[in-house]
Amino acid sequence: MQETIESATQNLESKQDFTFSELSIKLATDVIGQAAFGVDFGLSKPKITRDSVEKRDDDDDDVEVDHVQKFINQHIYSTTQLKMDLSGSLSIILGLLIPILQEPFRQILKRIPGTMDWKVDQTNHNLSHQLDQIVEGRMKDKERGSKDFLSLILKARETEAISKNIFTPDYISAVAYEHLLAGSATTSFTLSTIIYLVAGHPNVEKKLIDEIDAFGPHDQMPSAHDLQHKFPYIDQAISPLVARETSAEVNIGGYVLPKGTWVWLALGVLAKDPRNFPEPDKFIPERFDPNCEEEKQRHPYANIPFGIGPRACIGQKFSLQEIKLSIIHLYRKYVFRHSSEMENPLELEYGIVLNFKHGVKVQAINRV
Repeated sequence: MQETIESATQNLESKQDFTFSELSIKLATDVIGQAAFGVDFGLSKPKITRDSVEKRDDDDDDVEVDHVQKFINQHIYSTTQLKMDLSGSLSIILGLLIPILQEPFRQILKRIPGTMDWKVDQTNHNLSHQLDQIVEGRMKDKERGSKDFLSLILKARETEAISKNIFTPDYISAVAYEHLLAGSATTSFTLSTIIYLVAGHPNVEKKLIDEIDAFGPHDQMPSAHDLQHKFPYIDQAISPLVARETSAEVNIGGYVLPKGTWVWLALGVLAKDPRNFPEPDKFIPERFDPNCEEEKQRHPYANIPFGIGPRACIGQKFSLQEIKLSIIHLYRKYVFRHSSEMENPLELEYGIVLNFKHGVKVQAINRV
């Protein structure tokens, strides 16, 4: 993770105005690609580095890189282009109004070229095919020395006979892609949001940089323990829609929900409740200081970006470490300013993951 982030944050000042959200999705995908697949996608590497690597690859490696690149192109499309508004899937929109009609309409619409349901189906098919090829290649590799998620599952599958019935190729592909989807788009959006907000709040930027500089020399890399305990202000600066199905009839706020009802937790709505977050539209990292009165009086479930309970996100610590480490590397070298080409305020679009409609455009200024 350290090397990937360090490589991705080189020479940003030479780009003049650039779309940071494009860099962040590539960076997040590279990091989770190594952790989940043990594959170096190389998306966030400087172009000169990618070119030099590609020239040294043999024919077999070129074929594997080609498969990976096709898969990543489909993955980025699926996380940035599939919408949940009127420009998105008609079957999803219909399902929100009349759930029983969603699947029949999806089966019809996915057969009509040009519809978003058709595009969704084609994307899912291509993603599944590309991912199966990656998994199949890793299964044939008998000299796996990596500790990535995919390698660990494959090793478990080989050591216990019963595991082969549980860890089927389809199951492995699905779980591996779930990690990639959950660990890239959400992390990318969070990191881009932080860069955007900090660039517009000089007082927050100063506190952030002071904390990073106080840690030690810029060549001193923080450990996992350091990231968890020695950057409290970054924690405050960092501080998605979650779906659950009722397992029994339940009464919530006077509404009786039958067993099997899908309940969508709109965490963005919770985060804008002025009863828990006074002036909710203002960027105030200090409101998450454990010692401030606002934090002490806030309901413990008012801010649950990773969910709660047994279904909470298992990648919480990994994601926070990645975001913190990225912020440290970025602000050791640069400060960021909004591009004049970026709209204000930013427009959002609602897809599989909340995203910026036109991206976060900034200018990186070298601190040295």
